[in-house]
Formats: sequence, C-alpha cells, structure tokens
Amino acid sequence: MNDIPVIRKGSFKDYFKPGCGLGVIFGSLVIINSLVDGGHGLLYSLLMGFFVWITMAFIVGGIVFFGHEYFKRKKNIKKLKSEKYSFLHEQSFQLHSDLYFEGTYKEYFIRIFPMSEWQNARKEIEYDLIVAYYTFGLEKDEKKEENLSGVYFLGELHFSYHCVGYYPKDWRNPDFKENLDGLISILKRENLKPFSKEDWDNSFGKKLKEQNEKDEKDRTKQVIKIGKLLDVKYIKKK
Repeated sequence: MNDIPVIRKGSFKDYFKPGCGLGVIFGSLVIINSLVDGGHGLLYSLLMGFFVWITMAFIVGGIVFFGHEYFKRKKNIKKLKSEKYSFLHEQSFQLHSDLYFEGTYKEYFIRIFPMSEWQNARKEIEYDLIVAYYTFGLEKDEKKEENLSGVYFLGELHFSYHCVGYYPKDWRNPDFKENLDGLISILKRENLKPFSKEDWDNSFGKKLKEQNEKDEKDRTKQVIKIGKLLDVKYIKKK
C-alpha cells in the first residue's frame, strides 16, 4: 500500500553540509581565541576546534535531520495513509517520495499536494491542492486560461501553463471523488483535453520550473555565504 522509505536516499547530506560549514566557522574562532587569549598550545587549540566542529555537525546534521527528516516525515506519511486519502489509494494514485499523490483519473493526469500554512502565526492550517493537466489541442487562445480562473461552485480554480490548481471548497474534510469528478466536468465542458505526465513535464513543466526558480531567486536574500561550506539564505514569502 504505497510504501515509501521514511528517510529519503541521500537526504542526510542536505543537513550535514550546513552543520559542517557552521562547525568550520565556530571551530576556527575557538582555535584563534584559544591561541590568542588562552595561551594554549597549537595541538590543544586544534583539538578544541575539532570538538566544536564535531558538535555543530552533530547538532545540525544529526538532531535536526532526525527531527525533521525522520520523525516529522514519518508523521506526515502516516497522515497520507489515513482514511482521509483512502479514495486516492483505491484509485491507484501513487504516493511520491516527496509526499504528494499522482495518478490518472478518467484519462486526466492529476497530482494532489498536501499543504500547510500558519494563520496569524498561531494556528497551522492544513489543506490539499489538486492539480490537473490539460491541452487545448488545435485550439489556440492565449487568454483562455486567464478568463477561466476564478471561483466555481466546487472551489477556486487557477489556470496557467496548461494545468489547473484547484483549492476545494470543502478543504477541511475533502471528498476527493466529488472534487475530482467536479474538476474534470469543468475541463471537459471547456474542451480541455487530457495531457500526459511526460508531455507536460517535457514542455510546460520545464517552463514553469524555470519561472519558479527565477521568482525564488528574485525573492532570495543572501544572509551568509562563505565559499562552498556555508550558504545561508532567506527567501521572502510570495
């Protein structure tokens, strides 16, 4: 039943690298301080710096890794296998290692992304974003997607890049069968044809990824950058 590993392959290095970078910085400061102010020998200072490096690498690369990558991820996987998503499992939707569902329903390729955000910095709101992919076929209307976006009887729909992002009205307790049937009825009514995963990923998916990377770069503020060991950034919210 949609078994995926709790710990993603190769994910530890994403946590270990910044820990090592911080360890080098603080370890170097300890060595310098020990030599200048403490009057200790070089070997003792190097050992102290090495101890600090190991400690920082363990704290960031170890504790944070297991706290976020294992325990939090394990909790999220359990949610995605709960009764709430039973309809998706019955329809053979696959649970991706990045914790979202994807599959084909009534010929349309669909992805479902569990989302969360903090409301008023006090309460975390959880909901699901449903994304369906389509093509116009021979029809070419550059403004059609813009005109289609808006509030519908089943929720908010946003059309762009030959995919539609759907925020269900019943987001607290979604009925995925009703949601998907309603969404596909709108796509068929507007004569939007099914678009395969491979064709979309290789065309509009690339364009969307490039646009998202550009937007993120524009919102990124460099906080600390020291060679290849440490690169701390702050990304403004959209």
